Amino acid sequence: MNIPMDTDNLKDDIKNVIEGISDAFDRELYAKTREELEDYYHFRWDDSRSLRSNTYQFWDMLSLYEGQCRQWEEHHFGHVCVVERVRDRYLLPKIDDFLVLVRERVLQEAGGAST
Repeated sequence: MNIPMDTDNLKDDIKNVIEGISDAFDRELYAKTREELEDYYHFRWDDSRSLRSNTYQFWDMLSLYEGQCRQWEEHHFGHVCVVERVRDRYLLPKIDDFLVLVRERVLQEAGGAST
């Protein structure tokens, strides 16, 4: 049984739902404080995975985190120097933390030898 559908209204309804979801995510993001942006960082070292796999996962999670931080920074402080702000405030500290984890794992694999 075919029921005729008003595709123009259906398209508008779908568009409105998607825009509503997007707007809700934006409102939630913009309401956060700088410190609360940490909620968007989801990398955790997984000892059951290789260094290579953890590095890939770190990069993936860092990229997602960068997008949220950039959107938040642009909303609150504008577009000028946003790349530098995001890099210095959010990304470089995460990279530094990751490098500490890598060094610890490499030293563990080497039997605890330090350099």
